Amino acid sequence: MAFSAFSESIFEFRRFVRRYEPLFRHKAQRRHFESYLRGLIGPLERKSVEPIALEQGVPWQRLEEFIGRSSWDAGPVLAEHRRHVRETMGSPRGILILDPTSFPKRGDKSVGVARQWCGQLGKEENCVVGGNLAYASGQGHTFLDRRLYLPKTWAENRTRRRAAGVPDDVVFRKSWELAYEMISQVRRERFPHGWITGDEEFGKVPLFHDWLQEDGERYILEVPCRTRVWVTLPRKRIHGPKGLLDRLRVRGVGRPRLVRVDDLAKEVSPKGWTVHEVRDASKGPIRIQAALVRVRFHRPQRGDRREGWLLVTQTLDQRHQVKYFQSNAARDISKDALLRAGFARWPVEQCHGQGKDEAGLGQYETRSWAGWHHHTALSFLAHHWLVLERNRLGGKIPRDDGRRSATDFLRGVGKAGGKVPSARGTYAPSAAAQPKRPSVALETCAWFAGDCRATPARFFWTN
Repeated sequence: MAFSAFSESIFEFRRFVRRYEPLFRHKAQRRHFESYLRGLIGPLERKSVEPIALEQGVPWQRLEEFIGRSSWDAGPVLAEHRRHVRETMGSPRGILILDPTSFPKRGDKSVGVARQWCGQLGKEENCVVGGNLAYASGQGHTFLDRRLYLPKTWAENRTRRRAAGVPDDVVFRKSWELAYEMISQVRRERFPHGWITGDEEFGKVPLFHDWLQEDGERYILEVPCRTRVWVTLPRKRIHGPKGLLDRLRVRGVGRPRLVRVDDLAKEVSPKGWTVHEVRDASKGPIRIQAALVRVRFHRPQRGDRREGWLLVTQTLDQRHQVKYFQSNAARDISKDALLRAGFARWPVEQCHGQGKDEAGLGQYETRSWAGWHHHTALSFLAHHWLVLERNRLGGKIPRDDGRRSATDFLRGVGKAGGKVPSARGTYAPSAAAQPKRPSVALETCAWFAGDCRATPARFFWTN
């Protein structure tokens, strides 16, 4: 049994590698590609060029050249990677997830490094920031694409650009513009998906919402508490004569009102809140109460104020946390469907944790533009391989901590009023935070491969 699993792992790894080999022009590049991929999926504590080279018996200067300065293009590699993910995980109900990630760095030579918000450390720090596009479906979750955020201090400095090899056509772009670029790319490739979701970094930009709407995309994006929306007051009778000033101060029947979403949430009747379990965490299911309100999104021009949904959620069991989401979903969408899509962003957190701990995503030491893009592309491939291997081995991989997987959640588990079924005894790619080292069976196989929709939602107002 063990030898059979070992042989099958070797075969699957070779087949995985052969799919991408034609994208490298030279034989040496193909050898280095396989060696680097082996190192990324192997048991090394530090997955940078030198440790990988030593483990694989490759001169580290050659491997450093392959990652940092070689002329191979990471674009076609990721394009083939997305085609591969479409075959292994693609679903019309899949979700595109936008999320930034950061890489703490020292010094000022690494491309894009600057003192900026570092999500990994939870404070402003010297780091490199990238925007990632991940994909989650009932078959698993992995990365699709990434963009390096180049701060203005870099974009406007010719000397630093030249030293890091930043192409001349690269200009400063905001993170949401980079995100839209990635979404446009997967749209051109007709990558199957049913939702787009993201955090406040993208939800706070009305223009980003409008661009997705124009493209016919269905989205649900988290927005800040200060976001304002248009609503109308309940019908009220106005008794007695009123002067002009009084009439101006009193909202008429159906007259719109601009209100912050956090103030609007306080006006929702208790009957408008329902309790849900959205997913499992390390200390048990996360229970929330949610309210759904039909609003008009705030835009400077009255004709641009489209109708949409405001979803408000509050945690009940753990640290009190309130989230606000805006969505352009159809009027007959259920609250459950919106909750599943809105809370489907957490698989990308698992991707980041797994990518950095198991596939060396944040352990690069190259300083160049090409090196960052080469390393991240191959880390994405390594993560995809580990997910595929985890799927293939099925029950042979123990659950990390008994939590439900992202796969279960995306298949519709956790509806209002229902009890969350246990995921134990079934297998799905774990969405729990992975331990720093993979499970023994997964690590062993990876290492050997290296060697050889719906009730319409209701909402209530208080008078």
